[in-house]
Amino acid sequence: NIYGGQIEIGWLRDTFSEPGNYSTEVERIRYARTYIIEMIEGYLMMELLRNLVHLRWLLKLVDFRAAVEFSWGSAVLATLYREMCGAMPLNKAKIGEFG
Repeated sequence: NIYGGQIEIGWLRDTFSEPGNYSTEVERIRYARTYIIEMIEGYLMMELLRNLVHLRWLLKLVDFRAAVEFSWGSAVLATLYREMCGAMPLNKAKIGEFG
């Protein structure tokens, strides 16, 4: 269920649920990736439709060692600015009394 490069977060939760005591290392890694994706999409880079997560974040978590090299703060700010632009009416020239 991929929609324009996005996947349903509920599907991820259902498919890669919390591993049990006898889970394999692969199951634990898959769960960890799902959990991180939920944190990225749910807290850091919220989209207007919170039930979908973009696959670009999943690709960044293929190698956990490389993930620490990314500038996550810059990505969060870029997402914030993009969402602010999307929330602003196109015909609006000023915000408040300034400008």
